[in-house]
Amino acid sequence: MTSCDRSVDMPVTWTGSPRTVQAIRDLLIVHASPGVLRLVLQQLTLREDGRAVGRHEIIDAVSDVGGNLVSIPIVAAVRADPTASSQLDAALAALRADIAAQIGSEVDSLEVITTADGRREARFTACVEVSPEDLERRPAHPALHGGPHQITHQAPELDALRDLLAEPEHGRLRRTWDGTCERVRRLLFPGD
Repeated sequence: MTSCDRSVDMPVTWTGSPRTVQAIRDLLIVHASPGVLRLVLQQLTLREDGRAVGRHEIIDAVSDVGGNLVSIPIVAAVRADPTASSQLDAALAALRADIAAQIGSEVDSLEVITTADGRREARFTACVEVSPEDLERRPAHPALHGGPHQITHQAPELDALRDLLAEPEHGRLRRTWDGTCERVRRLLFPGD
C-alpha cells in the first residue's frame, strides 16, 4: 500500500462476516468483568514513511463503575490466554481477508465493537498514517478508537445503554407491599 494522502480517514462499517464478528465477541467477553457495556477491539497498522512497521492493538471493556463510564484494558488478559489469543488471531485474519477481498486492498485500521444489547459491528479504515511515536501523543491520535475514545464520543449512547440494562425500579405496588411487610415485622419483632 502506498502512503496515504490524508492523516485520518473516516471508518466504514463492514456489513459482511457477522459470524466472525460474533466469534470475536465471544472470545473477548470471557476476559471482561460482568456488566460490561461495550467491548472495543482495534488493530492499527503503524507506518513510517508510508511503510508498515508494526501493529498496535487495543482491547478495552467499557463499563459503568459507580455511575461513571470507565475503560478497562483487557488486551493483556486476552493475549495471556494462548487458546483465546490464537483463535482471536485466526478470526481477525479471516475478517481482514474478507474485507480485503471486497475492497481490493488491505486496511490500516480494523475495529470490532460489540455492545451488551446485542449489537455487533466491524469497522475499517483503509488508509491511516500513524507512527509509533503518534501513540505517545496527548491528546490521543484521532485514529485511536479504544475505550477512552468511545467514552468521549459516545457517552450519551453508553449512558442510554446503561439505563436500558439497569434493573427496573420497584413499582408502586411493590414499594407499598415492602413497606407493609416492614411495619408488620417491627410490630411482631420490636427488638430487631
